[in-house]
Amino acid sequence: MNKDLYGDKIELPEQIVVYLKQCSDSLPNANDKTEGYRRNKELRDSGYVTYQQLKRMKNYFDNYNGDKTDMPFILNGADYVKTWVDNTLTSMRDNAYMSKDIKSTVLPNQFIQTHQKNQNLSYDNRPSQQHKNTLATYNLEVTESLKRINELIKTII
Repeated sequence: MNKDLYGDKIELPEQIVVYLKQCSDSLPNANDKTEGYRRNKELRDSGYVTYQQLKRMKNYFDNYNGDKTDMPFILNGADYVKTWVDNTLTSMRDNAYMSKDIKSTVLPNQFIQTHQKNQNLSYDNRPSQQHKNTLATYNLEVTESLKRINELIKTII
């Protein structure tokens, strides 16, 4: 379901762009080497965010354990942007699910991805089946060799 959202671009609300600018301006010591600075600048310049970027932002906020007054956290938008990211992702995922759910009532199940099965699975997934005849030949040769060895041993004893 989420794979359907890959590549989607979401226009950033004006409030988010303004807030990111305020966050950047509030930290005069921030530069290119500061974590979050480039993301802040990129988001403000482009005016949109992709689904993949939203997921990375959510991951950053979810795993952030530092102080909420640290530069990287503020440059990423702090709690205001964190809430917006969470709400936007939830909304996108719910819309994708609801769309498929509604279509499933009229059309065939939308949650099942169509595919074509490989008819010759024995060779693709079970390579040991390809060697069945070869192994039988080797077994015959081994058996004959063992018989000869046994005969030699009997003659020696």
